[in-house]
Amino acid sequence: ITYFVSGFDHIMASSHQLPFLPGYRIQTQQKTNFHKQHLFDVNNGIRVNINRENNVVDQRSFPVNATANLQITRTPDDFNDTQDARFKTAASTMSRLPAWVAYDRKVLRFFGFFKEAVYSSPLENFRIRKCVVYYYLEDDSVHIAEPKIENSGIPQGVFIKRHRIPKSNNEFINLNDLFISAELSVYGRIFRLTDCDDFTRAFFKNNGVDLGEAEPYPLDPFTKKHAVEPTRHNKQMHQHKEFMEASLGKQMGIDIASTQKFLKNDGKVLRFYCVWTDTKMYGEQRPYIIHYFLADDTVEVLEVRQNNNGRDPFSSLLKRDKLPKVFQEVAPNVAQIGWRTEQSVQHYTEQDFKIGGTCNVYGRELIICGCDPFTKKYYIENLGYTEADFPKLDMQDPEPPVARMEPPPHTGFGTEEDSLGSFLYLINKVPKIDFKKLMENDGLNLRYLAKFVNPSSEDKNRRFIVTYYMNNDTISIFEKFERNSGFVGGKFLEKCRMQNPATLEWYSPKDLHVGNQLEINKYQFELIEADDFTLEFMKNNPALFGIEEAAQ
Repeated sequence: ITYFVSGFDHIMASSHQLPFLPGYRIQTQQKTNFHKQHLFDVNNGIRVNINRENNVVDQRSFPVNATANLQITRTPDDFNDTQDARFKTAASTMSRLPAWVAYDRKVLRFFGFFKEAVYSSPLENFRIRKCVVYYYLEDDSVHIAEPKIENSGIPQGVFIKRHRIPKSNNEFINLNDLFISAELSVYGRIFRLTDCDDFTRAFFKNNGVDLGEAEPYPLDPFTKKHAVEPTRHNKQMHQHKEFMEASLGKQMGIDIASTQKFLKNDGKVLRFYCVWTDTKMYGEQRPYIIHYFLADDTVEVLEVRQNNNGRDPFSSLLKRDKLPKVFQEVAPNVAQIGWRTEQSVQHYTEQDFKIGGTCNVYGRELIICGCDPFTKKYYIENLGYTEADFPKLDMQDPEPPVARMEPPPHTGFGTEEDSLGSFLYLINKVPKIDFKKLMENDGLNLRYLAKFVNPSSEDKNRRFIVTYYMNNDTISIFEKFERNSGFVGGKFLEKCRMQNPATLEWYSPKDLHVGNQLEINKYQFELIEADDFTLEFMKNNPALFGIEEAAQ
């Protein structure tokens, strides 16, 4: 055993001389840590980096750049309040915070510009482009943005995305490079810093650095040529806007009377009904409505729209504005647009409107014909008007008679209903038939014996049978045969409707009484007798024939 131990010691003494091969190396120290190594860990509730060689938590309180002189002087007061209770132990309390924790969401903002050469324009040879430089304290990253200018024609927005920007000496931009009047070389462009925001100034001041006064932006040739000095045009301010500004605290000692008038009469509008007579050729009368706003003495003239008048629907003749009595004094020109009118110009007030009077609206004389009940009440209560001051005027022209085209006389061909149908309709229609009357009076015929009135000697003995058809109000005449009379009997009148020349109405049963005379085609017939059926029918239906009792 002694020999073995001494031999083992000899081997251990000369182990460094053994070849570094498997089986020739002896591990004398036993392994006690079997955890899996990692780089990131959570210490005291904060994510930290672990030094792999020494297993030491990196708890730097400085920014990432080693050359930065600015550092955190104390721990924020509200930091401990944000920590979980399980991390609040005496052993695990950190005296200093990492830079990326203390500077989280803290960004320094500088304003600056860079010059851009312009080669293809005769108006300018360089251009000043303003930009904003953001420096993130947590990781020393920088991003540059250019504010967008409307209608500039230049793509603007994020100029350089957020990252750590290298310098020419293989270092990165840090806090020592940022101050007013500093020039940053970023990828070949020179950015000059001219100003910063209040937070940035306070941050540097707390760390003992004074940034100095802000520098003005230089002007390029294009900006110098098109620069316009701001001027005051003395524009009129709307009364409602003045009221809103007064309610927000603006001093309203000037023109307070108009403001009080606006508050007193807001929403009160006088309405007048007017007519304008166009005296030109083919002129007409056109109705209008005048609205007078008591709040600011403005006038609005609206046109009353009429159907089928052939005009475009322009509802306003005059938009709401003060109406001058002599419009030539305020003739529109470019120099006076939007300016306050002279005090000598007289405008219409509520006292200038009167029923029966006129109102000149830029050359149009509107005759005031009436008003609404509110306007009438306002004038009676405030201006001492009476009912006699509000006469009722009717300016409407009498309606012209409607021209009516009379149908032409019947030509004699066909029925009159057919001829009238071609007059009433573009495409002729078949006349409607009363089928109920046709079916109920089918076969119901009234027959009379007739003779000529005041006949000549040869016509004294001629007799005619007049048949009246109740189903369609038609008449037919048949001449009886008489031997050796010299006249051929037969059909004298084809079945048709006949009109009474005296009344211009169709013959009806009321005209068919024994003893009555009928004029048919210039022939005068006298009814001298009726058959038994006709007499019985007249007795049973006296109202149809317009008599109380049928003649026997």
